[in-house]
Amino acid sequence: MIKTNRTRGVKALLLGGCTLAAAWVPAALAQDTLAQEDADGGARAEEIIVTAQRREERLQDVPLSVSVVTSETLRNAAVTTAERLEQLVPGIRMGRSGADLRPAIRGTYTEFVGPNSDPRFGIYIDDIYQSRPSQIPPIVDLTRVEVQKGPQGTLYGRNSYGGNIAFFSANPTDRFEGFVDAIYGRYDRVRLDGAINLPVTEGVAFRLSGMYEKADGYVKNINPLGNDFGDEDQWYIRGALRIAPSGMDDRLEILLRGSYLAQDGAGQGGFGYKVLGTLVDTSLIRPPGGSINVNGINYTFPNGFNGSSFTGQRVPFDPRFRDGVADINGADVGVAVDPDPYRVNFAGKNFRRADTYAFSGVINFDAGLVRLRSITSYTDFKNTRTGNSLLPVQLDFSIIKGAAQTFTQELQILSNDTSSPFQWIAGAFYYDDRVTEINVTNTVRLTPTPYFFFGLEFRPAGSPFSNATFNDFFSAFENRTKSYAGYGQMSYTFDDRLTITGGIRYTQDRKRFMAPINSNFAQGGTGSSFYIFDINQPVDFECGGFIAAAPNSNANAASIANARQFVCGKTNQDFVTYRAAIDYKITPDNLVYASFSTGAHSGGFNQTPVSISGVQTLLTFDPEYVDAYEIGTKNTFMDGKLTLNAAAFFNQFSDLQAQSSIPNPANPLTSVVAQTFNVAKSRAYGVEVEAVIRPHPDWTFNLAFNYLDSKLQDYPLNVFANGGAQNLCGVSTSCVPNSGETNGLQGSPFPNVRTDPNRFVPLLGPDGNQVVVGGVPQFRYVIAGRLRDGTTVSSPEAFQPKYTWQAGVSHRIDLGSAGSLTPEVQAFFSSDYLLSVIAPELGRQDAFTRTDLRLTYKTADERFRLQVFVNNVEDSAVITRTAFAAQRAMLVNYAVPRTWGIAAGFRF
Repeated sequence: MIKTNRTRGVKALLLGGCTLAAAWVPAALAQDTLAQEDADGGARAEEIIVTAQRREERLQDVPLSVSVVTSETLRNAAVTTAERLEQLVPGIRMGRSGADLRPAIRGTYTEFVGPNSDPRFGIYIDDIYQSRPSQIPPIVDLTRVEVQKGPQGTLYGRNSYGGNIAFFSANPTDRFEGFVDAIYGRYDRVRLDGAINLPVTEGVAFRLSGMYEKADGYVKNINPLGNDFGDEDQWYIRGALRIAPSGMDDRLEILLRGSYLAQDGAGQGGFGYKVLGTLVDTSLIRPPGGSINVNGINYTFPNGFNGSSFTGQRVPFDPRFRDGVADINGADVGVAVDPDPYRVNFAGKNFRRADTYAFSGVINFDAGLVRLRSITSYTDFKNTRTGNSLLPVQLDFSIIKGAAQTFTQELQILSNDTSSPFQWIAGAFYYDDRVTEINVTNTVRLTPTPYFFFGLEFRPAGSPFSNATFNDFFSAFENRTKSYAGYGQMSYTFDDRLTITGGIRYTQDRKRFMAPINSNFAQGGTGSSFYIFDINQPVDFECGGFIAAAPNSNANAASIANARQFVCGKTNQDFVTYRAAIDYKITPDNLVYASFSTGAHSGGFNQTPVSISGVQTLLTFDPEYVDAYEIGTKNTFMDGKLTLNAAAFFNQFSDLQAQSSIPNPANPLTSVVAQTFNVAKSRAYGVEVEAVIRPHPDWTFNLAFNYLDSKLQDYPLNVFANGGAQNLCGVSTSCVPNSGETNGLQGSPFPNVRTDPNRFVPLLGPDGNQVVVGGVPQFRYVIAGRLRDGTTVSSPEAFQPKYTWQAGVSHRIDLGSAGSLTPEVQAFFSSDYLLSVIAPELGRQDAFTRTDLRLTYKTADERFRLQVFVNNVEDSAVITRTAFAAQRAMLVNYAVPRTWGIAAGFRF
């Protein structure tokens, strides 16, 4: 079996976004910025060099929305993980569930992260695309982070649908230098960072960077049989070798990198660690024998009804299990949840175990009129994480083993004469990615227990589990993607002022997906010690192959024979993305621009096969697209003391991937399938204004404001049978099957076709008539779009606050030969936002403010620093991600609470 501990070593034509042009703290990044002081004693804006257009340019000259956080800002603000970027970068939300990073920018966010899907944002490390949102390393020894907002589908392409987050490591230099940083803080957090740069010989240098971190969990588990969540136990090392042969006059540069990341501990669990509650319509609660009359239809409930409804109000109970206590209006709704967002009561130990090896090589060659570049990478990622029933008594235990092996190769040729008005770049990209995931859930045999499965029928407390039929679950998936792309972009500048840019990219994705025909629970009998599946049993990923029960299973023969057979699907999907832009320099310090760009997010396969003409088939979903319009201006005023950028944007999203129902391709008149299809659309527009003012070298003020209006315009959801005890017809004496009431929103008895007929829109077949399955008419439930009466409705997108602002001030107090002391305040405000478009009444994240305070001492030579800090002074509990569990229980993740600590660092 897997061990939970290991012995290691040391441990686009309307509107646009623009960005805060300079870093937000006085210190300048030596390699990427140049802070200047004018004759009046004011401080000019830093010159920040970025590669957002795949060549080095001043940030203020790039006609794109790009935010940059420099190395000194990262260090000063203790940005050690990607989530902390939210505090510093305007217009970005950084959610996380378990190990998966879930950014949100300009009306779109990462939702699906399974093996059959791709993230909506491109995440790059040293120009290397990262295929999984769970394999992002901690922030260690970086020169900068670029956040490119809006689709970057021409020059970057690969799933840069909502934008890019690009991390750039420090390169080896020809100087002997290095640093050591240490942090000690709340939750016994200890973190050590360091780097050393070694010139080996002329033209050859080596840089070694590393990190070790350990911290207790910030989510307290009061159950002695469980462990805390949100801890850290990780270490990371990266080596970089730069070779620039002296005899070639700097025409050739080779950069070789290799890194390893090891992570242990519990992390943040799987997809949510806290049950927020469930939805209940108290007006529907009935005791045994009670009845409900809705729209003239009378429903009688011999066993009573707990009021479960997707259009009800959120109540703080876990509905999956009942404890026999009358909670609301005499109904046992479930187990009460603790109101403290950072306290849980869960039995069962959780752990994670992740290893990431990454290797890359970059070759730059100056060939005179052109420059040639090659970028090669290989990444090997493995991640095992566990979960349990998230209840005071552990009823099951789940293990997910994920892995990804990714090879990429990119070739570029660029114009090399920077004085020419004509600039261009062309490139080719190859991507080979293999993702596997294995899921096992074993039922825990506990007898007796006061907790039991909750349905519409009440089971008496104390019902022994030894008399229940136990089940084990096993599924395995493999997704193989080979992607080919070619791209080009060119620009021409007239009279050193007006520049016109155009670019295009062609992409072809070839995907093969493998899934088991049957991945339901397998019955194992009523024994107390058997098991069927083992996470360590080998899986042979072959089309048509079988996944048998574990060879040493002591379950009954029928269970052991219950094998799963793999079914495979192949698809080729190609798409074209492009960009057109115009920018004009009013003066060298004032730029206006407008652009139109497109982006695409790859399609894929559904995980559940359907039977078509007796053949098990995996259905596909197509890419989704965005058209982005942007205008903006970038300005430097007051001889560099003021940087003021403003932009507006409009994004139209189409062919969005969503869970919905369509007529079954095998029999479209009498059969329905409910999976992920391209059935939705949305739009988002907004305004961004950002400013930095440096009236004096010792003072820096920053301010950013973002307005976003993001709405779903068309979003139908699938409806499916309530099933088992939850089937309304099974507990009601007056349910008519052909009314369609057996199909409800997300399997809930309410609402149904009779209680909310306007939102249940008939599902039509190719003949224009409603599809009927087994005498039951089929429907879609409309969250946004056209209702049955012809009216249209829209819905706000989830996790998209309408207003956000950031403000900060830092003041360097000169202590002469004793050094300097710098107090800083950085505040972030967000308006409230919706948590779920499926169930708006589950609630909203309330508006919140989050403030960081820092006081930093530096010696006169700035080689040594000492800092005390408090992050999230208000102790705001912010929900960053939601997911639905069984019986419509909502699971959530909260961002880190208030932390404080002391940091020290030394540079040499």
